[in-house]
Amino acid sequence: MPATAFAVVLAEAVELLRDLLRRRTAVLAAVPAPPDGGVPVPAGHPAAGYLVTVDRVRLRVAEALMLVCRPPHGDRAEGCLLEEIVEQCLLMNETLEDREPLDESDLRAAAEDFRAGHGLRDRAATLAWLVELPLSGEQFEAFIGGIARRRRFRRRKEAELARGHLAANRCDFDRVRALWVTGPQPVNGEWLRGPAGLVGCGEAVMTVGERWARDLPAPLRHAAHDTLVGPTAYGAGFLTGIVLERRVARDDDAETLAAAGADAFREWLAARRRRASVEWHWL
Repeated sequence: MPATAFAVVLAEAVELLRDLLRRRTAVLAAVPAPPDGGVPVPAGHPAAGYLVTVDRVRLRVAEALMLVCRPPHGDRAEGCLLEEIVEQCLLMNETLEDREPLDESDLRAAAEDFRAGHGLRDRAATLAWLVELPLSGEQFEAFIGGIARRRRFRRRKEAELARGHLAANRCDFDRVRALWVTGPQPVNGEWLRGPAGLVGCGEAVMTVGERWARDLPAPLRHAAHDTLVGPTAYGAGFLTGIVLERRVARDDDAETLAAAGADAFREWLAARRRRASVEWHWL
């Protein structure tokens, strides 16, 4: 992101945060905030100049903007922005006592993720961006180190939770190849067995692909191999489908464990967020 573009994003984000004070229902819908939607902070108060306090972590506006990645098309909803800030603060809380040395590979991966998330495509763009911030090289290195520690914590937490989550939700992680048709009118399932079966049907959308079972339309998630499903009510219309192949989830499959760990981590983080003390300090 060019330095001038970052300045624009900074101004827009500050304006968004100020506007949320006037529309407090948006805050309550976005994050676990106090009932009054945040408190103005007078000059001289310990929280003056800070955006939010989450448990033991207090975050400044500039730090918050560095933490959140730029969405691909610049259309991030305000609730998502605040949620991401809170989640990053929660991970900071988990790594406050982390003094374990970081590998060079961890630091390099953290730096690459940071640059990619902020649209900094090369070293020159990164240096130009840093010029716009009151941030020394040492401070930036410390910031990248923080990202690396949070990434490491997440990786280890996912590995810790993966097997238990897979055992409790095994059917969700079957690999399923299926074909399904959705549309405003029911479709005869037998039509799906032949290449020309759908030629005579009305408007319909056909999907064929491989998914984790949890990511399939609900009527197909637990269907056995070669089982026709439907037509059944689905959304505003109907769904008809067939399971072409189902591979049962295995404990020794790295991809399956990684997916289970990622799901388990999201659940852990949601529970951690519900327990957190979150106080917004309005500008």
